[in-house]
Amino acid sequence: MEFNNLKKWQDKLHVCIRCGYCFEHCHLFKITGWESDAPRGKLVMLHALLQGDIDPSDSIAEKIFECYMCKRCEASCSAKVEITELFQDARTDFAEAGYDVTGTTSKTNEDKCGMCQSCISVCKHEARSVDEENDKIVVDIVKCQSCGCCVATCPTGAAYSREGFGLTQNELCQQVKNYLEGGTV
Repeated sequence: MEFNNLKKWQDKLHVCIRCGYCFEHCHLFKITGWESDAPRGKLVMLHALLQGDIDPSDSIAEKIFECYMCKRCEASCSAKVEITELFQDARTDFAEAGYDVTGTTSKTNEDKCGMCQSCISVCKHEARSVDEENDKIVVDIVKCQSCGCCVATCPTGAAYSREGFGLTQNELCQQVKNYLEGGTV
């Protein structure tokens, strides 16, 4: 696999001093506690890929696509690494290589979709479009930044995000229920 877009970041990957300040602000790391979910862990993986120390895989691609692109990691980065732009280029390379992963990107349940195109009109990243030939809504996994606007707007519940990161409607409702019942969030 060629990393044509990621190669331009090779020198920036060396700038990361591995301080871990990005951990403090990463939603995924707070949920899982796994180094591979934190920006620093992902930067280490990308560096190893570029050096040929590890081979590309579905699991690595999945980790790179597991990011909400909120840029909070960048705001706390003492080395000023442009982490989300770097991840965006890595996503492009994985997608161009044919990796079809979900990560935190939104999806569309075609059985529920009424083709109202509300999700398209609210997507500020232009990640959703109509596949005219197949008459369905498609999501560009590289452009999707997991903001959730499409999920919140969809009147039929056809637009959704993968559960497990604590942000889907079901997960948030369960957290509220647990809190109200005196449990933990």
